[in-house]
Amino acid sequence: MTTSQPSLRERHRARTLAEIHRAALDLAGESSYSDTTVDAVAERAGVSRRTFFNYYASKEDAVLGLTPPHITEAAHARYMDRSTGDEFARTVRLFMDVLRDATGPPEFMAHRQELVEQHPELKRRIGLHVTTAESLVVSTVTEQSALGASPRSEETSHAFVLLAGSVIKFAFRTDSHLAAASQDDAAVQHALDHAIGVFRTAFKEIS
Repeated sequence: MTTSQPSLRERHRARTLAEIHRAALDLAGESSYSDTTVDAVAERAGVSRRTFFNYYASKEDAVLGLTPPHITEAAHARYMDRSTGDEFARTVRLFMDVLRDATGPPEFMAHRQELVEQHPELKRRIGLHVTTAESLVVSTVTEQSALGASPRSEETSHAFVLLAGSVIKFAFRTDSHLAAASQDDAAVQHALDHAIGVFRTAFKEIS
């Protein structure tokens, strides 16, 4: 399956998102998170307040590099492509794609983690962000299940997606280098495949 290159507009958006995110991180590190304001971040990034809110919904999101979760055409196409794995493997990958597309550049991961450890409100924001991504994936999985010969209930699909999320969490916790390599598609796929294999083995032992 071939993937199209990002357009000039998409590259500009990605660059501006990263610049605002870095400005927010730098300011939070130089003074304090509580003293960091939207106006100060916008000024540091060289954008207007209005432009700031075109890219991030809040100061918290700018510091964390979070944008509204969505399912891109490429992610959806990969999920629908049965040659990329069975349904569970494709669901894990879809969830991962949604989270990755809505999170800031991996090179800022360590700085983000430091701030998250210091400020519990950022942990809560991440939790809400993951829940929104989860709901999108549940909707997609439920919709596709309804088209099959034995459709699952939305409740069962939700459990299916929660399990996929646990696989992703396991992959990141057991591979300390994965966060930094999260834009390396081959590395991500390898880590997810390994984690899926571990979970399959675990379920065989308890079934």
